[in-house]
Amino acid sequence: MRRPFFSIVIPTFNQSNFLKEALNSVFNQDFKNFEVIVIDNYSSDETNKIIRTYKKKIIYKKIKNNGVIAKSRNLGIKKSRGKWIAFLDSDDLWSKKKLHKVYNYLKKKRETDVICNNEWTIYDKSSKTKIKSFGPSSSEFYKKILLYGNRNSTSASVVKSSFLKKNKILFNEKKSFITCEDYCFFLDIANKRGNFKFLLEPLGIRRYHSKSYSSKIKLHQAAEESVIKYHVFNVQSFSKNKKDLYNKIRKNLYIKKTFFKIFKSGKTFNNLKIFSNFVLKSPFETIKFIYSISIKFCTQIIIGAIYKK
Repeated sequence: MRRPFFSIVIPTFNQSNFLKEALNSVFNQDFKNFEVIVIDNYSSDETNKIIRTYKKKIIYKKIKNNGVIAKSRNLGIKKSRGKWIAFLDSDDLWSKKKLHKVYNYLKKKRETDVICNNEWTIYDKSSKTKIKSFGPSSSEFYKKILLYGNRNSTSASVVKSSFLKKNKILFNEKKSFITCEDYCFFLDIANKRGNFKFLLEPLGIRRYHSKSYSSKIKLHQAAEESVIKYHVFNVQSFSKNKKDLYNKIRKNLYIKKTFFKIFKSGKTFNNLKIFSNFVLKSPFETIKFIYSISIKFCTQIIIGAIYKK
């Protein structure tokens, strides 16, 4: 049996309303050399019925993951045969040319270990889409994403299978990492000097809705801090003063959290007052953060104009 170029790992749980669309977006791909692995957390909806409509096109496994999606993704990785592993959450979608574009790029850039494309995002039931850009890659990539946050999206990322096996990398299954297990995964790859590449073109749609873990802000923030703490005190080796490094990163998180509260909360005046006080105490860190956000915002506007949906 010919080895597939891509193994597509799709974890799911009671999302039959989205799963069919996700699977159709895979089977409608221009590029056909792939296998599909669906890992189901014993869904109680119509997931089984949907899977049966695809007959033998899907490798279908069930697992009790106890709410830890990392377990489902890890089972998918272990069952995969492809040279490259592509991740797709069951409530997300790919554009028809996604795999073909990634394949063409990988054939030219053989030193790549992870490739991530931009995405369109949809919030709740809104039909409006916004572009979400990722990256950029840089020297000392591990240090950069530990200091300033994740630069990848799971449903937009494809990872070299041999790199994961060689370095014994899987998703961390700690419960405290739930919603940020992907951040830890990409940190682990970067720490092993994995070569990250980014495609500007949006090649998929990511959905944010009330049932998605990523929409639970407080849970997500706690998980992000848990991942950071783990890497600062147990993994990273670029800083000997771990406590100072941790405090520096927490300061970055506080700036980011407060900055976004200003625009998303009704209590804008109070948040502006808090933020202004923080600017006076830490002007350099704040200016640096605002600069990076401005660059990213402008980049997303330009990319959105180029690839207007």
